[in-house]
Amino acid sequence: MASKKGKMADAPVKLKILIIEDKPEVAASMEMLLRRVGFEVAITKSGAEGIQLAQREKFDLITTDIDLPDMNGFEICAQLKKDFRFLRTPIVLISGRSSGENRRHAFELGAADFISKPFDSYIFVSRILTLIRPAKD
Repeated sequence: MASKKGKMADAPVKLKILIIEDKPEVAASMEMLLRRVGFEVAITKSGAEGIQLAQREKFDLITTDIDLPDMNGFEICAQLKKDFRFLRTPIVLISGRSSGENRRHAFELGAADFISKPFDSYIFVSRILTLIRPAKD
């Protein structure tokens, strides 16, 4: 019995990422890239679903599109960052609207990063790894 516990304790813990994205092809692409480097991934298609899932489960990082049908990524970021449970959770806003004003607004709300669409897969994964690595140490 002790050997099983030892093996379980030695097993690496998969870090979890929540993707809030209403476009299935974009969500699938992000999921594939993140799973390929070893993350566990959950996907929701709306801001309300994303917030509810984030409040029920622990995620190491959250990505959200800015343009969603029910609410925008700015609102999601602001709502989550008001909750002490998410103060240290990196939130990455993703959008095709990458104006300086949108980027500034994202950072003012507490976002850890802003990634422009379309994104390069290598850059996307590198930026996610950079944000989540401190949580593993």
